Amino acid sequence: MKIKLSIVFFLGVLTQAFSQDGLSRHLKGIEGCYLDYYSEFADRGASSVTDGEHEVVVSVIYQNSSECYMGKTTVKGGKLVVPVLVQKEDMAYVPLSKLFNDMDMEWLMKQDKTTLYDIHDGMSKLFLSQQGYQV
Repeated sequence: MKIKLSIVFFLGVLTQAFSQDGLSRHLKGIEGCYLDYYSEFADRGASSVTDGEHEVVVSVIYQNSSECYMGKTTVKGGKLVVPVLVQKEDMAYVPLSKLFNDMDMEWLMKQDKTTLYDIHDGMSKLFLSQQGYQV
């Protein structure tokens, strides 16, 4: 019985790990805050995001390390409305595009424009900059 339960648990973990974007970031060695937020949302899920302005956490991943910042954005019809704003140290907000204005055009061309700004389980897609930052 213990072996069967262990196998079921292991399969559940594998299913969770491969459920978003193919191979999950859990298995790619990302360190820092992103893994904590991703795990929390993956484990408990999230309610549908209502239309309006929301406080958000902006995760920046670079070379397998992540940092997170407070921000805010507007949601309409289950999609992010640009600009997404990031809070600076002086508590002022600036558009994310001022920090990452060089989206990787090759990556962007491969994206489905109809789902690019969709929100699933409380999270948006990661966007890729030319320097290799995932935001």
